[in-house]
Formats: sequence, structure tokens, C-alpha cells
Amino acid sequence: MKPKSKLLINLTGDKSYYLWNGTDSYYDKLRSAYMDIKNDNISDYLLFGFFTLCSATLEYSLNYILADYSVDKFGPENYKSYCREYIGLSFRNKLLMIPHIISDGKYQMNDEATSFKTLEELIILRNKIMHNKEFLKEFDLPINGELLEDKVYIPLDKSKWDFKINIADNYIDTLTKEKCLKFGDALGEFKKYIMTPALSKKLNVNEMILKH
Repeated sequence: MKPKSKLLINLTGDKSYYLWNGTDSYYDKLRSAYMDIKNDNISDYLLFGFFTLCSATLEYSLNYILADYSVDKFGPENYKSYCREYIGLSFRNKLLMIPHIISDGKYQMNDEATSFKTLEELIILRNKIMHNKEFLKEFDLPINGELLEDKVYIPLDKSKWDFKINIADNYIDTLTKEKCLKFGDALGEFKKYIMTPALSKKLNVNEMILKH
């Protein structure tokens, strides 16, 4: 059975440590939702739910890899301040820089890899959906009334106006079956080429990683 945590046994004191790996819980749920989408068992909220789970799975995975690395590199007493700095990177930069960080500069992300570009798209769309905002937008409506003595006078020939409002798709409505499956596939590639090798200390050049 695959270990669920990193154990650090203290042989000379009364406190030992463990770092719990909860990533399987995320990936198990991701696989179930992926199969529902693939088999067209889709509700009006499943695509958003799957997309949100993709984002959460990726970020938790990145944070766990960085914590695992920091504990190994700096020890249980000193790791936290380094780990917090790494985890505090922006989502996109954390993804981009993780091979460089955990290999001590030996490797770097292949930012031309299809899977990296797809995960980058996931992060950008995640920020747009989760932090969506609305501001006033202008549209053409030439009424051209005249203000006289605090009253607005509208020309008689302007009793009817033709106007057009261009409404762009809400970001949440851009999620499709195909897009979600693409995000899921890219997360599978991330797990295969980055997370699993990183945690087993077998990081090497592959489709997502280049030698620095």
C-alpha cells in the first residue's frame, strides 16, 4: 500500500512528526467526476464543480510537493518559513517554478508543453471565474435631449430608439465538456510527470520537465 504520509521519527526526544498526503482524496474525486463528464452524465453544475475541483487539486498538489521538499531540505524545525515563501508564490508562478525549486535548479518546467499551457489556461480561467466582477459598460443610445430649467426636452421624432447591447458570455458559461476533459487530462499529466516523480525522488527530464 502506498504510504499516506512522510514520517520523521525522533530517536532522541519525545516528539516525532508526520506530513499527511491527502492528494489521493482529490484525485479519486476528480476521476469520478471525469468519468461522469466523459459518459455525458452531466448536470448543470457538474462542469463548474469539476473545474473547481481541478483547480483545488492542482494547488493542493503543488503545496504538498513544496512542503515535502522543504521538510527534506531544511528539517522539521526550520522548514516552515521557507515553505510559506514557496507556497505564497502566485498560482501560475508556483506551477512554473516547482521543478526548478524542488530540484535545486537542476530542472525547469517545459513551458511549451501542452499540459503546462492547459494548466496555465486553467489557472487564468479560475481567477476570472472565482474573482469575477462587473463594472458599468457604455452602449450607444443617442437620445440627444436638451436640458432647460431643470427639465429634459426630448425631440418629438425621438419617441422610439433602436439600440444594441453586446453582452459577452459569463466566464462560468464558457466551461464545456471538452474543456473540462482537457483540464482533467492535463492534471493527469502533471501527476505522472511532476508530482509522482517529485515525491518518489525520481524527478528527471520528461515531457513537462527540461534540464536547466
